[in-house]
Amino acid sequence: MEVRAAYRSERDEVLDLLSLWYNDREFFARYNQIDPAFRDELCLVARDGNRLVSTVQIFDRAINLDRQAAPMGGIGSVFTLEEYRHKGVASALMRLAVDTMTREGFEVSLLFAERLTFYNQFGWREVERKFSILSAAAAIKVRGKFTIDAFEPSRDLGAVAEIHRAYSGRFNVTAIRDEAAWRANLEFAGNQPMHPGEGSKEYFILCREAGRIAAYARVARFHGVSMVMEFGYLPDAPDAMLASFKYLGEVASRAPISFQREGDHRRAALLGGEDAQAAGLLITHTAHDAELERRLSDAGCPVAHHIDNNYMWRILAPGKLARRFETTADAASACAFEAFQDSRSLFWTADRF
Repeated sequence: MEVRAAYRSERDEVLDLLSLWYNDREFFARYNQIDPAFRDELCLVARDGNRLVSTVQIFDRAINLDRQAAPMGGIGSVFTLEEYRHKGVASALMRLAVDTMTREGFEVSLLFAERLTFYNQFGWREVERKFSILSAAAAIKVRGKFTIDAFEPSRDLGAVAEIHRAYSGRFNVTAIRDEAAWRANLEFAGNQPMHPGEGSKEYFILCREAGRIAAYARVARFHGVSMVMEFGYLPDAPDAMLASFKYLGEVASRAPISFQREGDHRRAALLGGEDAQAAGLLITHTAHDAELERRLSDAGCPVAHHIDNNYMWRILAPGKLARRFETTADAASACAFEAFQDSRSLFWTADRF
């Protein structure tokens, strides 16, 4: 059994292996072919004779940590053929992943998992985080006049990226995107499909106030409901964010639309649930933004929270973190984990790998 980094010539074999997982080869191909940070040395494989039997990918990212860009290795695309499970193959790949990330200079690592105890043994620790449930978004009371537009990258990316830098950049653990990362992220939409073909598209809206882009939101179908994977708004435009949520709530619940629309909104069909109870729900992230939650409540849409602990972090380079935080390695590691579990921290679903 060989356990090593993949060769470039094995890219198609890796995708063939992953296609057995969700029967959706194209989903995984988007990352390998579009992600500008993809490197073969970060795609790890186990080969038994003439076939690949297991793989794991390290996603090269940077996150905001104490107002600095910290290199983060994301663990994803973890898959092992059924007949090779419980035989130590995946464990060997995870040990290699830790060694590889340490050698490559990553300081922290993130993964999303259900098998918590499996990843605990390799140093990852689950951290509690909150998803937000907006069950009355369509009833939000909005002040002001807003137009809902469809996002066009060639026209709008610069303005949206600036809002992202200003808004998301305020919070710890948000992923940092340059233009290349933005364009790639728009292609893979940050969403693992629950069923073949589901989740590979997103509905990206802009909320305009007097012509300017004042807020934006990115929505996809996620586990059968409408997930606002990411949003942002200008500092002086919280009402534009409320208007965006109201509009999405109206679409999800198939209520009459209160706003003038511009652009192509065919992807609005992604919203809504598969049953009547889920149809009007929006799931998103708001716990990081206490003022926005207060405004939502005051506008007739109180926020409920769902606790999730399938969110796991690992420290890879305590010495580098010590220099970053100007303290000891132990204190820096503790400081990093405080940031990971702080409700004011944020990792958008749109950045999930």
